[in-house]
Amino acid sequence: MPTYEHLQDLKKDKHLSNPDKIGACLTCKFWDVEGSRDEALAPEEALCLNPELRKFQLIVSGGSGCNVWAKLPGVSQEAEAYAMRGEK
Repeated sequence: MPTYEHLQDLKKDKHLSNPDKIGACLTCKFWDVEGSRDEALAPEEALCLNPELRKFQLIVSGGSGCNVWAKLPGVSQEAEAYAMRGEK
């Protein structure tokens, strides 16, 4: 599964007001998926439970991302590494 480097490219190329709020669903506390979060889970799809987005019933993959992302406390280092890929 390719990483979501297009989001990292967007963060670099566009002057976004809050690029730190853009993140991968794999590391987001609102991604409704079961199991440990590692790169193998990136292609899995699950519902987004963000209160602002819930009404849209968004089904997203771990490789998706948005600007209302919130980091999951205690997310694995492997998931963090996946989310940071392409940032530099």
